[in-house]
Amino acid sequence: MPFDHARYDALRRSSRLGAEVAYLEATTSTMDDARAGAAEGRPCGTAYLAGQQSAGRGRQGRSWVSAASAGLYVTYHLCPTRTEGAPLLGLAAAVAAADAVQAVSGLAVDLKWPNDLQVGGKKLAGILAEARPRAAGGLDVFVGIGINLVTASELPPEVAAIATSIEGVGAVAPAREVLLAALSTAYETRATQAETDPAALVAEWRSRLVTIGQQVRLATPSGEVEGEAIDVTPTGELVLALPTGERRSFAAGDVTTIRR
Repeated sequence: MPFDHARYDALRRSSRLGAEVAYLEATTSTMDDARAGAAEGRPCGTAYLAGQQSAGRGRQGRSWVSAASAGLYVTYHLCPTRTEGAPLLGLAAAVAAADAVQAVSGLAVDLKWPNDLQVGGKKLAGILAEARPRAAGGLDVFVGIGINLVTASELPPEVAAIATSIEGVGAVAPAREVLLAALSTAYETRATQAETDPAALVAEWRSRLVTIGQQVRLATPSGEVEGEAIDVTPTGELVLALPTGERRSFAAGDVTTIRR
């Protein structure tokens, strides 16, 4: 289904982020499209959108099921003016996506560390952030966001067991133009906050994390760790209280709640 640029522009309230939308009906990955577009000189702030992806990917190298018209699949190209704020752009996207989903559907959305969106304990959306140095200095940051609008019929059983969609939890799935306009608007606000008031952004993100207070198993590149998730650091690392009494912080990993 074609993307209605005029409808999107009429709804969008962001000044720069998402001001240009590069849309393809089908692509391999919007993340790859964004990297290619940046290399070709397309402006910072461009949103790369697709109706479906054949090789969408999530964190830890996982694939992201991206069926036609079942979700919003977009990657934003950001060029932060302060590179020290770049690590917060992924969690800023999580807060913005939650803001946008609630604005257009009325759903209250939880966040699972570091940046998954959940409703009723099931995954509604995922975010992947990548960065690379710019030749002229600074960073190109690419933030991919996938939000499930409806539940695709071809989901593998292991994915269907843990995933949900806006329609799947009883809300009306918004048009892509409506959700993308809300997302571009919210993300510009939160990305600016990452640079101008990072403490407030992290506090807002933390307040929505259902991970805090849970007994969890964290899969890291060096192995699995179990403990109680007790806090996050100012840069978004997860702090675990280990059974030994030690407290350790982790910048990356996959969290599973331990149900006893």
